[in-house]
Amino acid sequence: MNREILFRGKRLDNGEWVFGDLMTKYPHHEGLTIVEHGCVYYKVDPKTVGQYTGLKDKNGVEIYEGDIVQDELGEVFLVEYVRFGYVLKQIGEPWCRFLYEYDEYEVIGNIHDNPELLEVE
Repeated sequence: MNREILFRGKRLDNGEWVFGDLMTKYPHHEGLTIVEHGCVYYKVDPKTVGQYTGLKDKNGVEIYEGDIVQDELGEVFLVEYVRFGYVLKQIGEPWCRFLYEYDEYEVIGNIHDNPELLEVE
């Protein structure tokens, strides 16, 4: 099984999202660094780093840890990683579900840019 291992994080210098390999130690770069296309290095905010789940939503959008997704019924979930894999956590509920029927979901934002999407009415 081959799956692409990618990360994303928000750049410290301008707040833009970058996608690529994650480096925790690199000469002259302290903290976390995302490497785009194997040669461009960006320091990123560690709180924003999330890994690609290897899955895409119903529109073909890559699903990352920290994304907020919505199902066909309008229910909203946060994509999280726990010991045994990626799960969908519904705010206000004590349970979660596995992210396997991913083509039923649509990425509508992420916890860092759109936390208001998770507010319970």
